Amino acid sequence: MKALSRTFNALSWPLWIKLSAGFALAILIPALLIVFVAQSGYNDLNTDNVRRYVSENGAHQQQAIGAALAQAAAELQALTSNASATRQMVLTLQPDAPAAQSRVVAALFRDNLFGSGLYTLVRLLNTDGVIVAQSNAIDALPSGVSNAESLTFIQAREIFGEGADALVAVLPSGIVEIARAVFQDGEVAGYLVGTLDTERAILSYLTLNGNVYNAYSYLVSGGQDPVLFVRRQDRDAANISLAGSPAVARAFNGVAQMDTYRLGAERDRTVIGFYAPIANPVRPDVPLFALVTEASASLTFGQSLAYLGGARAFVLIVGAGSVLALLVLLFNQLITQPVNQLREAMQAVNQGDFEAPVDVPKRRDEIGQLTGTFVDMREHVHALLRDLETRIAERIRDINATHQVSRFAVAQRDLQTLMDEAVNLIIQHFPNIYHAQIFLLNDDRDYAILRASTGEVGQVLLKRGHRLAVGSISVIGQVTKQGDVVVARDTATSQVHRRNEFLPDTRAELAIPLRIGEQVIGALDVQSKQRNAFSQDEILVLQTMADQLAVAIENARLYQESLRRMADIERANREATLATWQEYIYTRRQRALASEAGVPTGSDLSDLRQRAIREGRVVVGEATGHGTVPVAVPIKLSGQTLGAVEWELPAEHLDNNKLQLAQELANRLAISLDNARLFEDSQRAAERERIVNTIAAKLTPQTEIAEILQTAVREVGQALRAPQVNIRLHQANGKNEQR
Repeated sequence: MKALSRTFNALSWPLWIKLSAGFALAILIPALLIVFVAQSGYNDLNTDNVRRYVSENGAHQQQAIGAALAQAAAELQALTSNASATRQMVLTLQPDAPAAQSRVVAALFRDNLFGSGLYTLVRLLNTDGVIVAQSNAIDALPSGVSNAESLTFIQAREIFGEGADALVAVLPSGIVEIARAVFQDGEVAGYLVGTLDTERAILSYLTLNGNVYNAYSYLVSGGQDPVLFVRRQDRDAANISLAGSPAVARAFNGVAQMDTYRLGAERDRTVIGFYAPIANPVRPDVPLFALVTEASASLTFGQSLAYLGGARAFVLIVGAGSVLALLVLLFNQLITQPVNQLREAMQAVNQGDFEAPVDVPKRRDEIGQLTGTFVDMREHVHALLRDLETRIAERIRDINATHQVSRFAVAQRDLQTLMDEAVNLIIQHFPNIYHAQIFLLNDDRDYAILRASTGEVGQVLLKRGHRLAVGSISVIGQVTKQGDVVVARDTATSQVHRRNEFLPDTRAELAIPLRIGEQVIGALDVQSKQRNAFSQDEILVLQTMADQLAVAIENARLYQESLRRMADIERANREATLATWQEYIYTRRQRALASEAGVPTGSDLSDLRQRAIREGRVVVGEATGHGTVPVAVPIKLSGQTLGAVEWELPAEHLDNNKLQLAQELANRLAISLDNARLFEDSQRAAERERIVNTIAAKLTPQTEIAEILQTAVREVGQALRAPQVNIRLHQANGKNEQR
């Protein structure tokens, strides 16, 4: 069922079948419409086509013939207007002119009047009508033209004597001549007569373009004996038309238009004609010729059917079938092959191949335009992909740079190392940046002080203590004041850039604030040797990096601050520990606590012990004569050295493990000693509390002040073992009472 559905689905047919069906329908449907529908409109359509055809050809012929005649007249006028040429012709017109002068003028004619091919013969006549020079041999004159009886000469002598200087003559023999007077000192010295090549200047333009309507054109001169110019194959039709045509008279009256009129003795032939005057090139207001282009308007639908009947119908059907087959083969070749090539190229693009060959044809139809559009689209897509790959590579570079800076910022706790490494990483990962630096605000927040900078220039600036005032006319001054990104895209025209003599190559500068919350702590400044070097994407990346740097700088600062505070606390603890032990020893009324064990060897370890206490490390002395080595190990508590342990160890068993064990024992000893001291302190505190509670218990039941004072004196004296205790109360009258 699906196969049957695909069979009758026109969309799934091969292209040649679609073309066959399309061309068949394209042939049959118009034919049926012509036969059954277009009977009434056929004549109108045919008439319109004939009118358009005749009008276009007639207008073209009028323009072309008029232009040819005007060009011929202009060439002759240009020759007579040339002073040098006129001088040569006047010399030739002299009675005693040598024969060589005629040849000079003949060469002059050939050089100036035969380039366009409009002339076949050019002659120079004197005022008596004698030819004194011509473009070819003197005995080769045109048929029917004599030297002294030329109609052109007679007309020229007549009108030139009346003041005219140019003439176009149409001779009965069909020759068209243009004559101009040759003047000498204001007088007519002779006549220059050019014979037109009527085949080139007139008849060649009477040929109709693609004559499909049996049309014809002719040109006729005016006067009582008109001369007809027509192509040989159209002469009969032109003679019939000329016999009774109203078009000629209308054309000579200066009318140029399309019209439908009847011809013949009985006016039984209807024609569609275009008629127009051809102006005299030397007298534009007087028509020289009448141009008529005509075609029959009597082709009817019935005549068409009669023509197509009988054997012609069979020929028509066979011809239509052959044309259909040829059209299918032709269009299949013209369409299918480039379409398949486009499909293969598209599949290649889908697979990532942008170099698949595609012939860009010279044809300018839709297939050629489609192919050209596809090639342009493929190149555009390829360019977009390359641009996208470049941008992705840049984003990866930016991400890697940001990642490295972030990773380093997280791992680094030293503030100066963090800033130095950050500006160096920026230089490494951004090729358009040649200098980077970090400014931090001072405690008063009135100056941005340079803290990190790249290159030798950066070291010079750091040594100089380079700084910029907050709010000053500089990129750093503005960014630290405003708290916003400041970009000087062209330092030559920027109002905020401040030129640095150590960085003369800077053409663009970007400063990004370093923020902790809403507070600006400094700025990241980068500079480039290129104008407009910082794109919006790069600014965003650097801003992200600046935010990370700000957090890392603050963390490093807080970390160093915490280390400083921890060091202070540790130092205070050491001092407190030392003070506590000094107080403890003082309360024991001793200068030192000491103990000895083992067999004394008689070695003096006091110097070794003092070194261990002073240096805070294990000190090993020189071997003794009885096979031992003196060792002094410091006793440390909370980083503070309380004393030293002294040993003499057998030299053969002394190694690093023994020394480490000795240090561990000394450390445990320090802890035990401190625990014992703390225990004694707690016992003393408990004893003090017991004594206070006992005295308080004896004082509480007393109600008399004297008894209370007596009890207090007695109990305090006993508790403190004081030989005498006094309590004095101050009376209001200033006298003291002693108990």
